Amino acid sequence: FSLSSTSSAVMASAELAVDNKSDQTPLARERQHAQDEREGRLRFVVVKNDGLDRSLISLIDMKSIYSKQLPKMGKEYIVRLVLDRSHTSLACVFEGEIVGGVTYRRHATQAFAEIAFCAVSATHQVRGYGTRLMNQLKEHCKREGIHFLLTYADNHAIGYFRKQGFQKQVTMKRERWLGYIKDYDGGTLMECAIDTQVDYLNIRFVAEEQRRAIAERMEAGGAQQQEAEYAGYDPAEGGVPAGLQGTSWRESALHCSMQGKPVPLADCLQAVLAEVATHPDAWPFQTAVSTTLAPDYYEVIKDPVDLASVRARLTPRAGAPPHYNSLDQFLADLLRMCENCRVYNGDNNEYYDCAVRLEAFVRKKVGEVSVSRVPADGTRPESGG
Repeated sequence: FSLSSTSSAVMASAELAVDNKSDQTPLARERQHAQDEREGRLRFVVVKNDGLDRSLISLIDMKSIYSKQLPKMGKEYIVRLVLDRSHTSLACVFEGEIVGGVTYRRHATQAFAEIAFCAVSATHQVRGYGTRLMNQLKEHCKREGIHFLLTYADNHAIGYFRKQGFQKQVTMKRERWLGYIKDYDGGTLMECAIDTQVDYLNIRFVAEEQRRAIAERMEAGGAQQQEAEYAGYDPAEGGVPAGLQGTSWRESALHCSMQGKPVPLADCLQAVLAEVATHPDAWPFQTAVSTTLAPDYYEVIKDPVDLASVRARLTPRAGAPPHYNSLDQFLADLLRMCENCRVYNGDNNEYYDCAVRLEAFVRKKVGEVSVSRVPADGTRPESGG
């Protein structure tokens, strides 16, 4: 593709466009991006160091953007990675000019990629190109068989990556990525799982259509029910709650099974907890952390949980509803327990390793439990649970 030089006139018009678009909503920006892409003004191009002049010019342009937007990164380091032939770059091109890019290294055998740099020029940031760039990268990853993205983010970048679907909790097994990526001091390792069923370029449009459909349904049915007052609904009494007559609502019940056999939810959770508690790596998690051993633990960890507390929450109490009403609630407690351990102890120690291995075991055992929500009359199952 051709690259145009950036004259002062082009810069002035770009700054004006930024000012005019700075008050656009995210949905409006996405619509503008889609239109620009259809009309060829906005393109996303994969660039590698294949030795061609065109590719080298594009990579150097991206290097210049990275150097300006990431001043803490050494220029020589940026050049080395951008031009390294094991790295791939995705360039954001607006009207023939590279205005941003993301450079990553693909680890094909491990099915993940490590993002090295990601930046958009200062005059184009408020256009929302950073989000569009990351969504284009996710679509590219789907085509390349990449299931996860990893990156080390500094404090200024954590917010951006979180908005793009990254999280601090790495769900990949540690042995899958350890030794494949470079460790950065002062950076926070973040992960984004790539869902092959999600259209990342249209997800905001789909959400807007769903919102409109719900709003229209509520508006259509709300006129006749607006002034009505309904009594509370007691599930024990059954029947259809007042105000839901004539809708598709049906009373439902939770159906659980382990190894193909129907088992009540509470029994499923008890069985999983029993196996987790006897796992060889569960010894650090049996009881609450002692302040004698870790005086500042509860200053660092604000939402502590341990196997004893999970067991207490599973113990039936007379007249009280169960603490866990779903498998997801139970899993969330166990995952938070492992994450708390990693956060407090850091890596490269036996506590961290125990947390990683135990979390993998927890996910495996929870995966053996099948949960679905079915109509109370036993007819066609519904999705959810």
